[in-house]
Amino acid sequence: MAFVAGLHDVDGTSRNMVPSWPRPIGQSYAMVLKIPAGICTACPFPVRMMPDLEEVPRLRKALGLTQTALARLANVSQSTIVKIEKKQMNPSYDVVRRVMTSLQAELRRQEKKALVEQIQTRKVQYVEAKIPLATAVDEMRHWKFSQMPVMHNGHPVGSISDKVINNLILSGKDPKDLARIRVDEVMEPAFPQVDTKAPVELAASLLRHYNAVLVTAKGEVTGIVTKSDLMKLL
Repeated sequence: MAFVAGLHDVDGTSRNMVPSWPRPIGQSYAMVLKIPAGICTACPFPVRMMPDLEEVPRLRKALGLTQTALARLANVSQSTIVKIEKKQMNPSYDVVRRVMTSLQAELRRQEKKALVEQIQTRKVQYVEAKIPLATAVDEMRHWKFSQMPVMHNGHPVGSISDKVINNLILSGKDPKDLARIRVDEVMEPAFPQVDTKAPVELAASLLRHYNAVLVTAKGEVTGIVTKSDLMKLL
């Protein structure tokens, strides 16, 4: 991990400083967001070193913050955040401290929230991409699901729902022809994916726009979250 030094006093002279950072945050959640070691560990920063400001946009996006939201948390202007992320300014020590402290505080806040792994349905029922649509309909009826992921070689490639099927029927096509169509010919885009350690809030926000959210660990699908799973929090 690269680090940068050389902050400037108000009189323009250079000075290397070490900020007083808040307590360390939990390692497991930090690893999910790939937080730099300088922010996550209990060890203080080495003298003459500061976090690489190139991490600011990545950390901000990983935490789901807009530039406006981060600016508000750090009590700086939005234009300051924009210029930092575009490398258009050399911010003062105080600005760096406020921005990085705000990011760490937000990480701690999200860390305390329920995680996706706590509410996910671990056994994922899916249909294969190459099967006939009629077979997929039978699977949906069997499991009493209104939507299912579509997989190929163990990887999600799309999704199928009763809405898609009903629209095909209402389009006036011969049901016999529809029955022979392969799922991958009519499927919709795959459901979005989140890590098992992601906050439930992230999955809930995605469920406002999608029928389901797939849960992954090390690139493998390990679960699924639908709106009914959110009720497990109660």
